[in-house]
Amino acid sequence: MLGAAGIWYFFIKDDHYRIRFTYKQPPGVVYQHILGWNKYATPDIDAVTVNSSIPFQEIDQTVRVGDSVFNYQWEITKENDSTTRVSLGIKDLDNPLAQKFEVPFSNNEFVNRSIRSVKDIGSELKILTNKFKVHSIKDTLVQPSFCAYLPLNSKVDKKASTMLYNITLIMGYINENELELKGDPFLEVTNWDKQSNTMSYNFCFPIKKRDSLPPNPEIQFKTTPEFNALKAEFNGNYSISNNAWYYLLDHAQRNAYRVKELPVEYYLSDPHIGGDPLLWKALILLPLED
Repeated sequence: MLGAAGIWYFFIKDDHYRIRFTYKQPPGVVYQHILGWNKYATPDIDAVTVNSSIPFQEIDQTVRVGDSVFNYQWEITKENDSTTRVSLGIKDLDNPLAQKFEVPFSNNEFVNRSIRSVKDIGSELKILTNKFKVHSIKDTLVQPSFCAYLPLNSKVDKKASTMLYNITLIMGYINENELELKGDPFLEVTNWDKQSNTMSYNFCFPIKKRDSLPPNPEIQFKTTPEFNALKAEFNGNYSISNNAWYYLLDHAQRNAYRVKELPVEYYLSDPHIGGDPLLWKALILLPLED
């Protein structure tokens, strides 16, 4: 029995050290946070490279610290209604044999560094989740709306800055032509590539419909259809409102809703006014399948 365990450990077990822990966030929030480790990594970490990923389930990363190179393999699974379980296997790519012998018997620098990294990621996730609230998930019926809009493309985490960059163009057109606004601006996702974390979307402003509108090479017009949706209220900076998407996806999965994974965001607060982002409000929707 001992011999079999030794064979498994030295010749079959892939990682050198494994850490398991849980987060009280949906898998999508945890996945996106880990995927973006490079943005908040501590100064001693030189680079974090994503080698491959399965959205909301797995991430394979290479982590460089000075002259050392490590492999981090994350597995993300839903544990229950409020908890996500994460299992992380870590390998020292430069000293594989030494770690096989040292790790079972001592908390060496490799083990201590691995634990520190996970704690750092957890601390940053706690900071992030204190910056927003997602609540009041329920069914709703969205009414049709005539709007002027700009088709845009960006990374998911760059959607707010992309809209901010383009708002002068569309609002300039609306003001110059004295068009009457008829509701809150909204974002309508037309394509969401989870693998590349990119999206295509329409940045829309509801306006009063006219028989004719002055042409513009960039601005388009349409009437959005009526649709049923799952709706959540979001409080926080609109740059991180995509976290509400993962709450809605999680809710849909747990309650057997069939949804179109094309979120719609209605912005009820004007971010130009400033103030505490936790007082900003947006409605986040996932359309239901017919």
